[in-house]
Amino acid sequence: MSNKSKKAVYNNLLNIILLLLLIIIIIVFLSIYNGKISLKVLSNLSNDNKSRIEPSLKLKESAYLNLDNKIYYLYWTGGYDSTYRLCEMLIVEKKKVQPIYVTLPLDNDCVTEEACNKLWVRRNRKEEREAMKKIIRQLHTDYPYTKRTLLPTLEIKKEISDSDFNMKFEERFYNNNLWPRKRKKHQYLFLSKFAYYHKKFIDIGVLGIHKDSKFGKYLKRNLVKNNNNLYIKDINHPLGYLVFPLYGRNKEDLLELSKKYKFEGILKNTWSCWFPKNGKPCGKCPMCRERII
Repeated sequence: MSNKSKKAVYNNLLNIILLLLLIIIIIVFLSIYNGKISLKVLSNLSNDNKSRIEPSLKLKESAYLNLDNKIYYLYWTGGYDSTYRLCEMLIVEKKKVQPIYVTLPLDNDCVTEEACNKLWVRRNRKEEREAMKKIIRQLHTDYPYTKRTLLPTLEIKKEISDSDFNMKFEERFYNNNLWPRKRKKHQYLFLSKFAYYHKKFIDIGVLGIHKDSKFGKYLKRNLVKNNNNLYIKDINHPLGYLVFPLYGRNKEDLLELSKKYKFEGILKNTWSCWFPKNGKPCGKCPMCRERII
């Protein structure tokens, strides 16, 4: 091979090597550039995730906050029992809660409580609503993350419009023979019917269940524990979609637990009286006599 040919081969090899070096440099540069973009994207995603959690939420709280977006339902009146359960769900269990406030007359045949002339009909809707507003404000102030986990209260003002379902459910409800005959209408009729119709498990914050009553004995035999709550074991029973988290506890138990988790101040804003006078508790009705805070 002549010197000229050798020089040409050498030049070609050199060009190939230079081209390879250039390609390597370009690849390295692109990797660094893309890495910066990736870091920026990750940073933005991280910031976006942070914006979804209340800034004032402590890390130890956010680690246990229920972020699966599942909604838990609760019948709420602004009273002591149901408000305790609301706080327990939000603060202790870190759940997203949909409160449900039923304004239908639950234990009498009146169309509305305001227009009812019967003596033993509660007259406290105004006070209950005011109590709920105070409680919500205090929850948002003391536990800012509840602005996201406490959903706007759903108020139920009307009966279920399915008359065929209503008739069949009411027949099944009373055929269970769990209720005192002297009461023509029982509050559990609508509460259980609404939950059953919508196929939603709804917590009911009720303590005053007499253990020796037919209803009390039924619950003792048929409640089963699941996920730290108490469910009716037969979902097809008329009561099958009601959940009884407070069963077996008393008001003193709730107060002690509220002190443990530091929300007893919220319970002071609850309303119990059925027959207030000028916005003040009457001090005579059973609800006033049972109040401990």
